[in-house]
Amino acid sequence: MLNDELLHKWINGELTAVELETFRQRPEYSSLVELYKNTEGLAAPAFDQEAMLSHILKKEKISATPEKTGRRVFLTWAKYAAAACVLLIAGWFLFSFFGKNVRYEMAKGETKEGVLPDQSMFVLNAESTLHYNKSAWKKERTLELEGEAFFSVKPGSTFTVKTPSGSVQVLGTKFNVWSRDGALDVKCSHGIVAVYDTSGELVTKLKQYDAVRLVPGRDPEPYQIPGEDNASWTQGITKLRKVPLAVVLQELERQFDVEIVADGLDDKEIITCNFQHEDLALALQTALSPLGIRFEIKGRKVVLKK
Repeated sequence: MLNDELLHKWINGELTAVELETFRQRPEYSSLVELYKNTEGLAAPAFDQEAMLSHILKKEKISATPEKTGRRVFLTWAKYAAAACVLLIAGWFLFSFFGKNVRYEMAKGETKEGVLPDQSMFVLNAESTLHYNKSAWKKERTLELEGEAFFSVKPGSTFTVKTPSGSVQVLGTKFNVWSRDGALDVKCSHGIVAVYDTSGELVTKLKQYDAVRLVPGRDPEPYQIPGEDNASWTQGITKLRKVPLAVVLQELERQFDVEIVADGLDDKEIITCNFQHEDLALALQTALSPLGIRFEIKGRKVVLKK
């Protein structure tokens, strides 16, 4: 386990989408996520692996009668060896988290507000991942994002958000980044934002209330946003502009943690819609009724039909 490649890559934010899905199926996954959440804000503990192992193994003397020696020694050794492994793993996990990398990973239906080392603020949307190198932050304000997040950045050195679809650079501003399935959407609420493609080439610079959408194989699409100080989704309303129906359904699934079955529907149809995050039925009605799509809610499953 200590040399577990998937665990190491997860902590360092290096898992591919396929590897992440595999890692999520592991029985200890929920415990590792809880460990991140419950230890946030603590200092990294001093950790001496050899001393801890020695202490655990010496804490209780192993005694056995001749006729039971083999079994009792084995069970006792196994028990303390297992305990030692758990503590060693926890210590290494905490060291990786606090000493170098910080990672936030939201499940469906979850969002998180957080503070970066320079007191810049972020809000991370559902089914999104954000991570950065804590020890290098003073030299380089850089983080990596998959999904969607809104940032309010303190003025200072260049602040960079890297995504699989391109990157964004600012000095101090408020902006929203949406990066999913190869597409990148950036909205500037305040200041100036530079947007780069995956090759590192500058695509455009956004001023207040400017936005741009990058889709592979298409020209960049600039547009304007309403005069809002914060992204609407941080206030409980998702606004989607000229996106395939499939994207709308995915966002509904993320916000409400449901499965949507849309057999027979044209999920490539381009639509613009808004929906609130409080009531699933109302959100479905608002987003889908203009398309003549009916829905039936069955627990955590939603079936769509025309």
